[in-house]
Amino acid sequence: MRRIIVGDIHSCYDKLISVLEKAGFNENDDELYSVGDLLDRGEQPVETLDFLMGLKNFYPVLGNHDIYFEEYLCTGRPDSFWLSHNGGMRTFEKVMRMPKEWKEKVKAFYRKIPVLRVLKDSIIMHGGPYSDFTEKELDLIASRPRPFPFINDDMYSEEDDVSYLEDFMWDRDYLYSAMYDAGVSDAYNKIRNELLPIETKKTIWVGHTPLPEIGPFYSKKFHLAAIDTGSFFYKITAVDMDTMAFYQA
Repeated sequence: MRRIIVGDIHSCYDKLISVLEKAGFNENDDELYSVGDLLDRGEQPVETLDFLMGLKNFYPVLGNHDIYFEEYLCTGRPDSFWLSHNGGMRTFEKVMRMPKEWKEKVKAFYRKIPVLRVLKDSIIMHGGPYSDFTEKELDLIASRPRPFPFINDDMYSEEDDVSYLEDFMWDRDYLYSAMYDAGVSDAYNKIRNELLPIETKKTIWVGHTPLPEIGPFYSKKFHLAAIDTGSFFYKITAVDMDTMAFYQA
């Protein structure tokens, strides 16, 4: 059994299939992990969802695009920012035509997607740890149930502050700090804080920030692998989590 992790998909079904073929992914035996952003921007949201939901061993985390989509599934009201600025219109136009039974199946699928995953050798999230979290704290967060629906939160009381969960999907400080430390292009050095590496031996896998020219980016010091290479305008990347060999389409 192999473990393959894929960068932001963004409804690019054809590219997803192509990169998995290049990686030699066997859907019957191998595990597929995702750093989130399954939908939006691309033209094939329905095909993408049907394929991913049909996999026996698919383990995604939520991305910032995913929470807008989940909110729409739960409320029936698409967020205006999602439609106008976040590439959601392409998803909305095609998904809204699908039957109610299909949407309910997708909603049930999304209910099971966590904000982050902690494995024996990996921590997987979309944006990155935005402050000085320890590995133990991240493990504790991963073990808790997440709010559902994510934005219209009914599972947590007002005393429970879960705002930091959304930061895991949006924040780029940890990645920018690692890139700054590595002396990577000035275009990516717009950091708000210089964060220190988390003390862990696990690889922290993230997406969210397209790095078409230099990706995938790896920092041994920060234990960080950033694998979003701009699937909707450049290439999608898949990585063998055990060998670190990567494939692109």
